[in-house]
Amino acid sequence: GAAERLRGTPLYPPIADPGAASVDRYAPWFAAAWVPLTFVPRDAVGVGWVLAMFAASGVALWPLVESRRWGLVLLGGLLAPFLAGASIHGNVQPLIVAGLVRTVDGRAGPLGIGISASLKGFPLLYTVRYAVLGEWRRCLVAVAAALVLTAPMLLFDLSHYPLSPGPLAGRWLVSPIAWAGGAVVGLAALLRFARGRAGWFAASLAVVMAMPRLLYYDMTFLLVTGRELLESAGPPNPTRR
Repeated sequence: GAAERLRGTPLYPPIADPGAASVDRYAPWFAAAWVPLTFVPRDAVGVGWVLAMFAASGVALWPLVESRRWGLVLLGGLLAPFLAGASIHGNVQPLIVAGLVRTVDGRAGPLGIGISASLKGFPLLYTVRYAVLGEWRRCLVAVAAALVLTAPMLLFDLSHYPLSPGPLAGRWLVSPIAWAGGAVVGLAALLRFARGRAGWFAASLAVVMAMPRLLYYDMTFLLVTGRELLESAGPPNPTRR
């Protein structure tokens, strides 16, 4: 829908329900990438995208399954239905998580974080670990990538951009103070564990805790655990004595 609007109508039009599935909160580049698909039958695009999201879900889950560590496999099993739900509804979350799982602690990590942040904002918190570790170049590259991808929003009319988190706002519905308290707890955990093997998992927890509009599939950011944690989780086949 955003790609179709990009061909001649406002990208961010007036909306009655900020929680509607048709609401576009993403940077314009994502809509632009879909413009060629607006010339393909909508049902075919929908089926193809859902299948692609299921494939991305498999990519996101595979490192935990491959580790053969019961704790990590259990984590994957708990979050797999959330990825499946996101895939069925065509949400981009499985692709975001798969990209982060595969890149976050590698050379492409800053770019993966920047792209994710341009779509859902809060993944920019992953850069806090770079900062704590003194990896300032990687931190700046991630922030720069997010800014470059997000800046074109300023070329559009943002007067109707949906700032309200809508009815599915998690702790925000309880109280903005409850949301802020959770965000502080997540950030504190990140700062405490950023230097350790669980640093990326702590960053994922901070991302989840900071989201005022927390949907069930946002929990799948917890799949971004990093190679260090996967390799240090103990032997895959403990020997009985």
